[in-house]
Amino acid sequence: MKKKAENKEQSFFERFCSAQENKARLSLILAAVLVVGTIGSVCTAAITLKADSSVPSENLELNTAEQFLARAAIEASESGEIEFVSAEDYIEETTSVEPRETKRGGLTGEHVVDVSDLKSLTDEELVEAIKAGKAGVIARSDIDTDQSQNQNNVHHGSGGNAPAATDTPTPVPTNVPTPTLAPITMVKYQLGIDISEFQGNINWSKVKADGIDFAFIRCGGRGWGESGKIYEDTKFATNVKNARAAGIKVGAYFFSQALTPYEALEEASITLSKVNSVTMDLPVVLDWETGGGYRTENLKGEDFANVITAFCSTIAQNGYTPCVYLNTGDINNRLGSYSGEILSKYKLWYAYPYSCYSDGSMYKAGDTIPPRSFSYEYWQYSWHGKVSGISTDVDLNIRIMGKTTLNAPEVKLSNTAITSGVGQTIDPLEGVSAKTSQDETTTSGITYEITDESGQKVSLEQAQQKIGKYTITYTYKDSFRGSVTASATWEVVQAVSPTPTPAEQEAETSVTPSPTPAEGETGDNPTPTPVDQEQGGETTETPTPTPVDQEQGGETTETPTPTPAEQGGSGETGGSSGEGGDNGGSTEETGGDNTAT
Repeated sequence: MKKKAENKEQSFFERFCSAQENKARLSLILAAVLVVGTIGSVCTAAITLKADSSVPSENLELNTAEQFLARAAIEASESGEIEFVSAEDYIEETTSVEPRETKRGGLTGEHVVDVSDLKSLTDEELVEAIKAGKAGVIARSDIDTDQSQNQNNVHHGSGGNAPAATDTPTPVPTNVPTPTLAPITMVKYQLGIDISEFQGNINWSKVKADGIDFAFIRCGGRGWGESGKIYEDTKFATNVKNARAAGIKVGAYFFSQALTPYEALEEASITLSKVNSVTMDLPVVLDWETGGGYRTENLKGEDFANVITAFCSTIAQNGYTPCVYLNTGDINNRLGSYSGEILSKYKLWYAYPYSCYSDGSMYKAGDTIPPRSFSYEYWQYSWHGKVSGISTDVDLNIRIMGKTTLNAPEVKLSNTAITSGVGQTIDPLEGVSAKTSQDETTTSGITYEITDESGQKVSLEQAQQKIGKYTITYTYKDSFRGSVTASATWEVVQAVSPTPTPAEQEAETSVTPSPTPAEGETGDNPTPTPVDQEQGGETTETPTPTPVDQEQGGETTETPTPTPAEQGGSGETGGSSGEGGDNGGSTEETGGDNTAT
């Protein structure tokens, strides 16, 4: 009785603390559990309404207290006795509880458990998970698509005129060189296009023959309207296959309208499902675009940077080179302070069309490129290209491969003044060469034109047959710097017989030579002189036969005139004998007239 009385004098709390009555202690524990449980339920409901999530509270101590009381109640009801453990000791004992991010996405592994886990993450958490390679790729079956949103999107953004030339000439689509060509720094480049199924059936062989080296081909996109559902490009695989078969390198692009990192991850996942079935030569591009009325119209700053990072990081983690398509406004105004970070990590496809290519002409060697503080590998320079094999307008691009210095090409002539006889054949290209813009000497690629004194064009054959003065204008077309010219004069004169050689003279001589004089003779045949005769003081010139002078033994002897006796040897010739009539065959005597009868 005394004991009972003493018990009545003690309070219920005192008896619980002294652990003298198990029933009292158990009752207090159950009451505490009931109170705490009620409070916990209210708090959990409030958290659920606020965060729209069923995840445990972020207050780890509250969670542990709930577990502690529940465990104590269970153990007490089973055995009537419990081993007292403090709440602090219980918290230390349960430090292996999975962290919050694991509960919200299973991100400790390589891939997510399901899409709901990804959607529960904040943008920052998802971006960090993607960058760490923990988010994986979303299955196609978990991506909401709507092929009816596939459309031919119109480019938005500003173009511009080419800037004033500094070390490069102002771009001229026809590539006509200036009169003097100073050395320039020129980009080494390849020509390219970007296309979608809206270019129709493409003859890729003709595209290649028109000078196109590469193509970015659309694999899909997202609708620009409010719902923004994903669609696929139905000709992607066919275009890739046919382009590569024609010798054209290919890359892929996705027309992005992503507003969040999760949407960007969806777009990257669809892109990977498309490119994994073909062969890529060039980067995989996030073609993010916006304009008036687009769902992306208000995206900027960190949110925009997160979208780019989510897409490009996913592409890179799956073995492809990521690239981002941006215009000037996207870089300066939308990315702003984040542009340096983005452009330092990913290749840039820069959209800035020059008005000088609005007629569909292509970029040519020596044309300038936009001078920017940031670097870019691809430049979309026209939205109105005309390319063989494609029936519609097509975007034109160049891929910058590096830079080189080009000098002025030159036509070199070994002879600038040519003379030939009429009818004589000449080769105008003999001794003509050219120096290329890369300081190489060549004889190919040189043409010429002949004009007469009136400026009329004549053929080589015509000029060779007509006396006159002509101008030969030579043209060399350099592969990089256009055409240069040089001129030479050409005079066609009357043909002159050439002076024969001694051999020709001897062969052509047909005159009979004079007889050779007999040995011992002088060979001279002097003109006969009249014989002067003096008779009685008078000189009578009597024509006589020409005496023949003969040279005998080096002396010349004159044949003597016959005597009268010799003359009359057969009878008298008339006349008396007189003295010494030496008259060279006449009958005349000195001192009288003797007339022959």
